[in-house]
Amino acid sequence: MNNTITVNGENFSAQDLLLLSGVDEIKEPNLIKSYILLVARALRNPMRLPWLLKDIFNLCIQEEDQRDMRLCLIRVQVEAELMMTQDIQRYQQRRYVAQVIEILLFNELLLAPREAVEEGEVE
Repeated sequence: MNNTITVNGENFSAQDLLLLSGVDEIKEPNLIKSYILLVARALRNPMRLPWLLKDIFNLCIQEEDQRDMRLCLIRVQVEAELMMTQDIQRYQQRRYVAQVIEILLFNELLLAPREAVEEGEVE
């Protein structure tokens, strides 16, 4: 399998696009959603995240795509946790990127640790 996929003249990691899309095969690269490509750019070079913040803030994700975007970000976080022992710095950065984007778009982390609720307290 080729390690890169070219979309509109820009090369992306095939592994990243598969993970972000949640599929086993990318059949039509030019149909990959722009928000997936934006996350792929951030994952490709996490140190560029500050420069991508404006593009992230300007994302207008249709309601039907919001669930897919959130799942995309959660997949990155889950993979990072599973792979952390292989390359701790790389996977910490990838998890951070996904978490920052999720907070900016959804105002919370779905996988964030919750504080224990004491008996008798109501959330």
